[in-house]
Amino acid sequence: MNALFRRLAAGTALAAAALAAAAQTADWPARPIRIVVPAPAGGPYDRTIRPLAQQMSQSLKQPVVVDNRPSAGNVVGTQVGASAAPDGYTLTMTGMLNTIAQSMYDNLPFDIVTSFEHIGAIGEGAQWLVVRSDAGIGSLQDLIEQARREPGKVNYASSGAGSTGHLVMEQLQRAATIQLTHVPYKGGAPALQDVLAGVVPVIVVPPTSVAASVQAGKLRVLATSSAARMASAPDVPTFAELGYKALTVTSWVGLSAPKGTPKFIVDKVNAAMGAALKDPALLRQLQAEGMDTLSMTPAQYARLVRSDTERWGQLVRSLQIKAN
Repeated sequence: MNALFRRLAAGTALAAAALAAAAQTADWPARPIRIVVPAPAGGPYDRTIRPLAQQMSQSLKQPVVVDNRPSAGNVVGTQVGASAAPDGYTLTMTGMLNTIAQSMYDNLPFDIVTSFEHIGAIGEGAQWLVVRSDAGIGSLQDLIEQARREPGKVNYASSGAGSTGHLVMEQLQRAATIQLTHVPYKGGAPALQDVLAGVVPVIVVPPTSVAASVQAGKLRVLATSSAARMASAPDVPTFAELGYKALTVTSWVGLSAPKGTPKFIVDKVNAAMGAALKDPALLRQLQAEGMDTLSMTPAQYARLVRSDTERWGQLVRSLQIKAN
């Protein structure tokens, strides 16, 4: 009889705990929400998320605070987000970099596809293929023809192995059947500095990092990775219209929650994101970072994360790139 009473008491306690958890979830959000940003304060990720967080706090009626957890490959911050309680009070800024890193690191403690409930996208930005203006390369076709005449003798810089610029150029080599030589740097700034100095003639970079140098005539843009020509550079052709559709690439970011976060919370955050992304001041900030808004449902964002993880995973594995 005592054993029966103990089982009944244990069952009652579990039921009470479940009801309390359900009631707490139903009141969401009842306290401040944290967004883990796996990048340094003051950087592009940070400058993008802070105005969004401010706008979302108005819709959600609770403070939305930014928690910067920088590391190479965004691994540390993303792990913090993946291992948080699935109660909606910890969100994570995820992006294309995560889908590349998934195959570059062995034994990651999370899976960017399956360890999250993906909420929605924030924005996307294209990449520019640029050359020194005095490099004797006036078009993408010029670059390809030179590479065919001199296999392996045309160098290109990148911010490191596995970076977006590196992978775009690897895709170009495959699509155009050419051979270039990769010169990796420890970061985008030193890579671009050497391109401007004439040490290396070619690089793929976000438009915002080179706009001033292009305007000054120091660099020439050969192509953009956007799906359509950019309003800010209407004379620059896309890779697709030049015959290289596989090089249509954008660097995107969004928000995700730990796996198991209730659907109604995911939907509520997605709605708050959608409302925030209509704010003119936020739109101007995104444009200043070289990004266009990218409005998606949770299902659409989940598909984007999965498809880019598969896309970049195939390329990273074929190149045998490891960041461990």
